[in-house]
Amino acid sequence: MNASSIREVIVPSICAGLIAVIASVVVEKFGGRKGGAIATIPSTVLPATLGFYEVDQGVGFLKAMAVIPVGMLVSAGFLALWRILPKRLHAFTSTSRLIVTSIVSVAAWLLFAAIVAEIQRRVDPSPGGAIVWGVCAILTTLMLGLFLLREKVDAPRGKRKVSPLQLFLRGLASSIAICIALMIAKSGMPVIGGLVSAFPAIFLTTMVGTWISQGDEVPVGAVAPMVMGATSVGFFALMTIWLFPLLGPILGLIAAWILAVSFVTVPLMYSMRSARG
Repeated sequence: MNASSIREVIVPSICAGLIAVIASVVVEKFGGRKGGAIATIPSTVLPATLGFYEVDQGVGFLKAMAVIPVGMLVSAGFLALWRILPKRLHAFTSTSRLIVTSIVSVAAWLLFAAIVAEIQRRVDPSPGGAIVWGVCAILTTLMLGLFLLREKVDAPRGKRKVSPLQLFLRGLASSIAICIALMIAKSGMPVIGGLVSAFPAIFLTTMVGTWISQGDEVPVGAVAPMVMGATSVGFFALMTIWLFPLLGPILGLIAAWILAVSFVTVPLMYSMRSARG
């Protein structure tokens, strides 16, 4: 890889890592409900999006962004396991529950992501078909979030100070995921790159980091709001398909982010606040 290619991969990856650290701290500071919704505002996907656009400004970019909502649906399933598994492992110690839940959830994500990638390879949808897939994935993620919200779960704020090492590890995990996604996209597989960019690095680091530093109630309480918030990322990704050619990458990125936050994140936060009473 030449110097330009390295910059196109490393800079977005570092930015994604920094954003991931901020997002996990938000969950600890504001609690699972509010923090979980805020943490899933389109963030780590921003540098990845610019990276994908630099690699391919045509159909490759469209398909990479259209598959992100599908990847977020798989990631929503990953989060759902963090709600389901811990309470079924009550006989285990806290550390054992964390290890088992982490391994099972990541393995499940990898399995279903591989299935999605294989389906995409076999079907090879048209640009319009890829967008339809994305819209359906957003709606399904929203329904899963609504289902999880039906169960009342405590979502307290974190009370313990987080060490710099823990924050560094959270950011490193997200940086590695985005770096791999961009390298795959540059190798000529933008759809797989888009799917990998949806790897729940920020979810995993938030869950593991807050569990270790604050106990299991903080991350488990954030699951449903984070699933709901994941729809904002999918919405953002689809908006960039339309806005980047219209406004250019920088203005298009800003406009897509504003639309996603205004029309998805803010209404979801308000509805969850109202539901809580």
